[in-house]
Amino acid sequence: MCRSPPTHHGAQIFLKKIFWNLIQQSTSQRQIPVTLRSFSSTAASSSGGGGAGFFARVGSFISGAGLTAIATEVYIFKEVREGNLEMLKKQRDLEKRLAALETKK
Repeated sequence: MCRSPPTHHGAQIFLKKIFWNLIQQSTSQRQIPVTLRSFSSTAASSSGGGGAGFFARVGSFISGAGLTAIATEVYIFKEVREGNLEMLKKQRDLEKRLAALETKK
């Protein structure tokens, strides 16, 4: 026997049950071992590592800034070159129009 699709009211009840179960699961108190908690302050202090040092962070910043500068320079060079080509094309068109006007006279 084939079930008929749920009515609008039935779908609302079904979604409310799913939503309620998700809320209950997210608010339930579960014990997770400290080693599995990735952002636990106690796990970080017990491992002895404090993360990246000052010079590692500065080096990372400088390399990121350098890559950004290179990408920006390439982009600007490309834009200037395309703009120059477009201006040269317009100048040639104007010279052709001027030459055509001079030959008419």
